[in-house]
Amino acid sequence: MPVIKDFSYPIHSSVRAFDCEIKLIDHPVLQRLRFIKQLGLAFLVFPSAQHTRFEHSLGTMELAGRMLQLTGIKDKKIAHLLRIAGLLHDIGHGPFSHTTEVLLGDKSHEDIGVRVFYEELSGLLKRCGYSDDELSIVSSLAFRKDASLGIPKLITGELGADRMDYLRRDAYFCATSYGFFDYQRMLSNLHLIGNNLLGVHSSALRALESFVVGRYFMYAQVYFHKVVRILNIHLRELLEELFKEGKLDQAGFHRMTDAQVFALFLQEPNRVGVRRVLFREHFRQVFVTNSDAEFEYVRSRMLERYSEKDLRFDIAKKSVLDEDIMITDGKRTSSVRQTSDILRGLRDIAIFRIYIEPSFKEEALSFVQKLS
Repeated sequence: MPVIKDFSYPIHSSVRAFDCEIKLIDHPVLQRLRFIKQLGLAFLVFPSAQHTRFEHSLGTMELAGRMLQLTGIKDKKIAHLLRIAGLLHDIGHGPFSHTTEVLLGDKSHEDIGVRVFYEELSGLLKRCGYSDDELSIVSSLAFRKDASLGIPKLITGELGADRMDYLRRDAYFCATSYGFFDYQRMLSNLHLIGNNLLGVHSSALRALESFVVGRYFMYAQVYFHKVVRILNIHLRELLEELFKEGKLDQAGFHRMTDAQVFALFLQEPNRVGVRRVLFREHFRQVFVTNSDAEFEYVRSRMLERYSEKDLRFDIAKKSVLDEDIMITDGKRTSSVRQTSDILRGLRDIAIFRIYIEPSFKEEALSFVQKLS
């Protein structure tokens, strides 16, 4: 008799896991994700953003399975592989998720995910009856390694389960309305265009616009929030110091959790970097613009007046769409960029900021005002 486990969820009502999925969920590789916050340090700005990579992984698994059914693909083996790929797609994330990925050199979390998958989980999957070829498919689907499988990008694509899950989840736990959209209508109107291109029926155009616009504002207002951005800068600086001092091992960092790193920070509560990250002594924003030229001018003037160690510069950019999305009415197919006046009117996000050491804030604000 197959083993079934149900999880209650605020985003998808419930998530059901089966047999081998349960074994994977119970494995330490997946359990570690319970202690990796989805949005890194954003909880220091949005207090309820305490959700983790673990529940996001379960949600992505569930949503990927639902999406496959709705596209009309009935291959049960592909369905199992796709659900497993959705479950495992974030196993390569280290503490604080994307924030610390730049500290891993040329290794992305997908690269690390592939290694962890084969070193620690492949044996379990083989015992569940999966072949080497099927493991290769799971790896490709989960970690963006191959776009030639003949399977639509149901996990990592523009319309993938990863994005649909995290957008609604992040909005819910950050207590914002930006990321909510009519995802049931989106799901019920997904279409396969050709053999493996995922598109949306034109009757769900408004739901699709809401999805894209919601993601746009989540970046502008949450992911690129001014305090979240400077805390991430301070966090990376502090971690780089600890790597150099030998208090953290870069090779094993991806196996750690947020809590382990916080515990290390709290051993030195008076350390400047620790106080900047954890105790509200972060640098303050004194200038923000959407103009590259204006940013470079003010940046150069600030460097003439203040020491570089007292300044931090940040550039946050995001395209409206990372990939084009196709709209179909069953007969004709066109790009959403051509179809939607709303999306065509959105400009890519580009936010340029200058921060300064807190004691210089008022003086710097006055100086910047005189430059304009």
